[in-house]
Amino acid sequence: MKILKRTAATPATPRPPTSLLEELPVRKPGGREHRSFVLYGRSGTGKTTLACDFPKPALLFNVKDDGDDSVSDIKGLDVVDVKDWDSFELYYWYLVKHPTKYKTLIVDTVSQLQQLAILKVQEKRGIDPSKPVKGRKVSGGAGDFGAMTRQAWGDVAALMKTWITNVRDLPLDSVFIAQDRVFNREDEGEDSLLDPTVGPALSPSIATHLNAAVHVIANTFIRTHRAKIKTSKGLIKEGPERLQFCARIGPNAVYITKVRKPRAMVPPSVLINPTYQSIIQLMRGTTP
Repeated sequence: MKILKRTAATPATPRPPTSLLEELPVRKPGGREHRSFVLYGRSGTGKTTLACDFPKPALLFNVKDDGDDSVSDIKGLDVVDVKDWDSFELYYWYLVKHPTKYKTLIVDTVSQLQQLAILKVQEKRGIDPSKPVKGRKVSGGAGDFGAMTRQAWGDVAALMKTWITNVRDLPLDSVFIAQDRVFNREDEGEDSLLDPTVGPALSPSIATHLNAAVHVIANTFIRTHRAKIKTSKGLIKEGPERLQFCARIGPNAVYITKVRKPRAMVPPSVLINPTYQSIIQLMRGTTP
C-alpha cells in the first residue's frame, strides 16, 4: 500500500512582510488642507463669481464656456482656454509639475468637459457622428449623443471618472462648475427615491461619481426679497424688492446638495450671498 506523504497546509493568509510598519500612519478625522466643490445652477446665478472668491492665485479652465467676462476684475485669477480633451490633459500635467503655483483650480464647466470627452471617444473609436447608429436617430454634428453606442458611453464615463478624480486629488482646492439638469426616475434606475431630482448636468453615472468625490455640492439660484423696514412712526412696511444671490447647501428634497461637516452641525438650507469663507465655516462646524 502506497503511503501518502503529509505536507504542511498552506497558510490561509500570506505572511506579513518583514518590513511591517511599527506604527500605523494614522491621522485625526477631517483637517484636510485641500477640498473639492461642485457649484451647479442655471446660467447667470453666480456660479463663476462664487468660484472666483476661492483662494488666490487661482486658475480657471475655460472649457468652451466663455463666462469669464463676469470676473474680469478679479485679481490673482488666470484663465486658460480648453478647446479639446488633449489640451485639458496637458494643462492638468502642468499643474502636477508646478504644484504650488495656484491655490485653486476652477473647471468651468464640467458639463462642457463631458462634451470634449465624447468627442475624444468618438475620435478614438473612429465614430462618424454624421452616420446613424443602428436603432437610433442621429441629428448630426460632432459629439452628437445619437452617434454613441453603449460601449462608447462606457468609455466616456470611464474617462470622465478618472480625470475628475485626478483633478480632485491635485494639491489645491478644486471647483467643478456645471449647469443644472432634471433627473427622472428612469435616468437613475428603479431604486431612485426622488422623482424628479435636480443636479449637475452630466450623464447619471458621471454625476454620481462627481457628487461622491467632492466635499461640497451647492446649487446656485437668484430670488427676490423685500426687507421689513420700521418707519419713524413705528410701523413695519416692506422695503424695495432686491435680488439675492443664494446657494442651496443643506439637505433638500429635490436639489442635490452636500456639505461634509461635523455631525452635530445642522447647516442652513440656503446661504445668502455665499462666499468661500461662509462655506468653509460650515465645514468647520460654525455658523456663517
